[in-house]
Order: sequence, then C-alpha cells, then structure tokens
Amino acid sequence: MSHRSAVQEEGQGSTCTGWVRAAQANFYRVRIDPELAALFPEIEAHFPAQKPMPAELLCTARAKLKKMGQSVMVGDWVEVSLPPAADSLWPERGAIEAILPRRTQLPRPAIANITQVLVVMALAEPEPEPNALSRLLVQAEASHLRVQVVFNKCDCVEAAVAESWRQRLQRWGYEPLLVSALTEAGIPELRRRCRDQISVVAGPSGVGKSSLLNRLLPAVQLTTQAVSEKLRQGRHTTRHVELFPLPEGGWIADSPGFNAGEGIPPVSPQQLIRCFPEVRERLGTCQFRDCLHDREPGCGLRELDWERRGFYLQLLHELQEAQAANSAPACPGLKRRGEGHHLTCRKQSHRILTDSDLDWQED
Repeated sequence: MSHRSAVQEEGQGSTCTGWVRAAQANFYRVRIDPELAALFPEIEAHFPAQKPMPAELLCTARAKLKKMGQSVMVGDWVEVSLPPAADSLWPERGAIEAILPRRTQLPRPAIANITQVLVVMALAEPEPEPNALSRLLVQAEASHLRVQVVFNKCDCVEAAVAESWRQRLQRWGYEPLLVSALTEAGIPELRRRCRDQISVVAGPSGVGKSSLLNRLLPAVQLTTQAVSEKLRQGRHTTRHVELFPLPEGGWIADSPGFNAGEGIPPVSPQQLIRCFPEVRERLGTCQFRDCLHDREPGCGLRELDWERRGFYLQLLHELQEAQAANSAPACPGLKRRGEGHHLTCRKQSHRILTDSDLDWQED
C-alpha cells in the first residue's frame, strides 16, 4: 500500500493514523505526525484536516483487540477513532481501533517498527561478562535489526582495558563504541549513529542506560540509580517503554532493564549460526545445507579459530533441549478426580502435591 500524504477532509470520518510513542498501564501516547508517517511509505496514513500537527493523543485500546489476541506495542502504527469533541478541541483523547502491519517487533522489550538495537554494557561496576554479553548480542541479532555495541563507563577503567574490549568485539564482528555518560567521551559519535534511526536501548540494569539517554536527551531527565554495593548489580529504574525524539533527528526508546544471562533466542538451531557475525562470511561452505557446525562431516567452520565457538555450541544444545522438551508428550496415566486426593506420577514420583495444589490422581 502506498502512503497517502494528503490529510483527511472534514466530515470524511472520525479516525486518523497515529504512531504509539509511549505506553504505561492501559494508556498510550499516540503521535499524529505526517512527516514521521512519510518514513513508512507502506502505511496508508490519513490525518484530520485543519488541525495543528504534530500532536499527541492520550488513547486506550478497544477491547476487541484483546479478544482478537492483539496487543498494542510502542512503535505501532494504529488507527485511532476521535471523539466528537475533537472537532472543537485538539488534541483530544482517542481510542485505538486497529493495529497496522509491523515491519519488525521485539518481544522484550515489547516494541515495534524500530531500525536498530543499541546493546549497552558497562566496562566497570558491573564488569562485562563475556557469556552474558554474547547472549544479549544473540538476542539482538535474532531481531534482524542493525546492532550497535556501546561500552559505557570507559572513564572507570584504564585505557588498555577499554582497548582490549574494543579489539575483542571487533573479532566478534562489531565496531563497539566506548563512551562515558559522566565525561561525555564518545557521546558525539553515539549521536551520529542514532541520527535518523528509531533505536531501542537494551542491556542489563546498572550499566548506565538512563544516564546515556540523559546525555542524548538534554530536555528529558530520566531516573537513575546507583549500583547496589552488596550485589554489584544495577537496579531497574525504567518502568515502561517510551520513545523520545532526538535533537539531531530520529527517535530512541528507553526500556526496562532485564537479565541478559537468561532466555533463549527465538531462532531454530539451524538459524542460530547467523546470529554470530564473525562467521557469516563462511556460511555456505559446508558439505551439508543443514549443517549445525557441531560434529558434522564437511563443516566449513570446523577449522576456523573463533573465540565464541564454545558459547555457540552451548546455546545450540540449549535450543535443541528446548525443542525436544516442547515436542515431548505429557506425563501419561493422569486423570482428574475429586477433592482430597494427591498427585503421583511415574516420571515424577518425588513430587507429591497436597490438597492446595492441582488435584490429580494416577490410574
């Protein structure tokens, strides 16, 4: 579908196209912006005539969307119905009636239609852990988006330490950026990399994501919090997803922190290798098209010396175990019975549930 740049004529209806900029609880901030819509030519956008734009509406989502199994994400293009008062009062509240097709989407944080992921880690307090960083990078690569690596707190370590991490990530296939939210080192280059992009910041808590955003967004002061002295880990300071306009152009999202050491990427075992940019150029050299690059004969990567091979195999086995668990049959021999009975299971005889648990009994 082609983009329709003309605004909607008066009296043609009470809907318009908008972009979900922020979400909190059951409310959404929807931006009405023809210039932003022009970046998405596949969207057939329409806007109210003779109204000042850009503008924002405070919206709720129609219950029918939930019944249809659809959830509104930050970054979504949506169709919004306007109340009658919108004819004389603008901007006003609205209701999200439909979600337009997405280019991309991330499940965690839940955000749609972004163009790049900024993976932020700290060089100190907390120190980077290679496997946790790799797991986070694989999650980002699985989104098929542009991935930028940012090392914050470069002022807290010796220059040699920072340089060693930069060279290490180059061997992984990235061009990491060394920055400091405190001294502003590297911030101009970070601004350049974010220009005209719709970016999301991802990384574990305590690495300084909100502090970096405060440097990029002088007019927005996000809440920050010191690293826990006891746990040497950060505390979550961001509670919801929100997109902010960058002064140089583009948008950037602050998102809740999460534990990068958990989670399996949403890819198949055969697709996993594509999440490792350091070996992509060698793909297609294997004897078998479905090669998993483990013990298969004729593997084109077998003789390649790459640091993350051990981590790749670990993650491959996790994916295979998860795949096998999802296809395994349920524990046989269970049937429903009345209250007061217990659960016993041939495969789980060590687990006995009392009346407070689900009530099942073996034949």
